[in-house]
Amino acid sequence: MKVSVEYDVSYSYDNIVTINDNVLRVFPSKEFWQTPIDEQVTITPTGKELYYTDRFGNRNLRIKITEPHYSSYFKVISTVETTPYKVTVDDDISLPLDKSIFSPDVRTYLNASTLINPDMIRQRAPDIVDNVKTLKEALQVLTEWVTTNIEYVPASTTIQTKARESLAMGVGVCQDKAHILIGFLRSLGIPSRYVSGILVDTPGATHAWAEAYWPNVGWIPLDPTHNRSFDLEHYYVKYGHGRDYNDVSPITGSFESDSPNSLTQLNVIPTIIPQ
Repeated sequence: MKVSVEYDVSYSYDNIVTINDNVLRVFPSKEFWQTPIDEQVTITPTGKELYYTDRFGNRNLRIKITEPHYSSYFKVISTVETTPYKVTVDDDISLPLDKSIFSPDVRTYLNASTLINPDMIRQRAPDIVDNVKTLKEALQVLTEWVTTNIEYVPASTTIQTKARESLAMGVGVCQDKAHILIGFLRSLGIPSRYVSGILVDTPGATHAWAEAYWPNVGWIPLDPTHNRSFDLEHYYVKYGHGRDYNDVSPITGSFESDSPNSLTQLNVIPTIIPQ
């Protein structure tokens, strides 16, 4: 399936902005199930652009605007080809996993991060994680538990709500569900990472899910918002991954102005391209 994904965001300011410095992380990654084909980037006002790859392997674009302005606009249109996002494993593995087999890059996803503390997650939910004995059970049972027990409530949390907080409240959005699942898995010694992207059949916003590491196989996809594990079908487009939301926020930045705030309008428009 070939998909065009438009991500655009605009800001307006109460007073003139003299410097605007932002990083965009909305470029589909190269995966075994996903191939980026083309992209078009529009920035208004124009500024100095620098593409780079971060420590997690994600492609980023930094834009520094020094022209005085009262509004700014960022648009990225990406074309990507996707196939069913599926990983098959023949056997199961008993827990705990042997950490010595993990590379340093993989071990990064065992540790606490800004929004996810595995130890605190385990303290809040020992009855949930302590009964899990194998890797396959952990991925399937815990994904289902988060889907069922964390109610999806729009605007119930913020982008800086910690996993332990949303777990305690029992509510959240896709970001929170991914954080809680990752916290569960890391508390069991399973490397797990946060994924940012979109669902082609759900326009209007980005989506978040998780990936867990299976030794000698690779990263296993898990979507605790929709109770999908191992097979996320073909309508996911991945932008990137990191330890939590803060590593792969679609856009971050700062500006210099007397303006106390800015108004934001965000549009995410996926379109299936007929073939």
